[in-house]
Amino acid sequence: MRTIKRLAWSLGFLFAFGFLVITGSAQLQRFVTGHVGAPFHLPLLLLLAIPTSLATLAAAFLIEGLFVGWRESSLRTLVASSGSVRLDVLAVALEFLSPQILAYVLSLGLLYLLETHSTHAAALVHMPFAEAWGIQVVFLLLLGSFFHYWAHRLEHSIPALWALHQFHHSADRMTILTSHRQTELSKRVEQVLESLPLLLLFAAAVPNAPKPGAMSTLLPLVMVYFLYRTFIRVNQYLVHSNLTTDYGWIGRWLLVSPRMHRLHHARAAQYHDKNFTFDLVIWDRIFGTYATCSDTEARAMPLGLDDNPFGRKSTVMGVLRDYFLTSYLVFWRALRNGFRAWVPTRLGGT
Repeated sequence: MRTIKRLAWSLGFLFAFGFLVITGSAQLQRFVTGHVGAPFHLPLLLLLAIPTSLATLAAAFLIEGLFVGWRESSLRTLVASSGSVRLDVLAVALEFLSPQILAYVLSLGLLYLLETHSTHAAALVHMPFAEAWGIQVVFLLLLGSFFHYWAHRLEHSIPALWALHQFHHSADRMTILTSHRQTELSKRVEQVLESLPLLLLFAAAVPNAPKPGAMSTLLPLVMVYFLYRTFIRVNQYLVHSNLTTDYGWIGRWLLVSPRMHRLHHARAAQYHDKNFTFDLVIWDRIFGTYATCSDTEARAMPLGLDDNPFGRKSTVMGVLRDYFLTSYLVFWRALRNGFRAWVPTRLGGT
């Protein structure tokens, strides 16, 4: 029976990973369409054209179910949904189904600015000081992970940023859909915090970017980079699921695990402002923000915020009000109080 379960889990994981590979990142799509002369243009476009986002979520639910069973699964949590879970569902529905013009409005125009003023992917991956593509991709992945860690810490340290980010932390029950629990504005502000340092760092490389006809030489770099990002997307679903595994030594020293990220969402004071990393555990280890606990503690600990302005009413109108109104009111109140920098006290939950 154990062998069959392991085989089913492996097949389910490969199923999810395969779907994520062909889901198509917006970044990769812009890279490909911006270099039509490249010989790999047509095959990638065919893959990117396959709409598999919903199938990917279904595969993630399958993987979780193979581990925890129906009674503890995210799918069962969704069936008996609370106000918190309904907010997850609304956030996912808007991300997948809403027209782009609505995303522009909800992000207060920030998404439009990002799309119209973004630098080509080639400018970010082309590094004249490192000719070997293997060195380039490792360097880029480490930098991206490093900047994401610090962007996340800023979101927990600056009141105005925390006001945006706490919507994600307001979930009092973890489901796979919690990974999408963000407003358009918070997503775009986070994107700026992560990408701006990279853009500034590689600004000098823009004039030296290779011509479109030479882009095929960067194919290994581009594919390895986006395959890695794909793997991280798989894990992002798992760390927001009802799994509580720590991945053994891999989770302690290499890749963020469901238990590690569950602690990041915990209400217990000893886990406040811990485990900021989203992929590589090394940053929490280096900067002293790593925390862990036993499996029993992880399953029993309450999640969410100490003072939660969201999810107080589970009605349809209550959920809509939380997403479209409350999240912006919380942000506006924080702005009125001043955009203060580092603060020594707890901001009402993690």
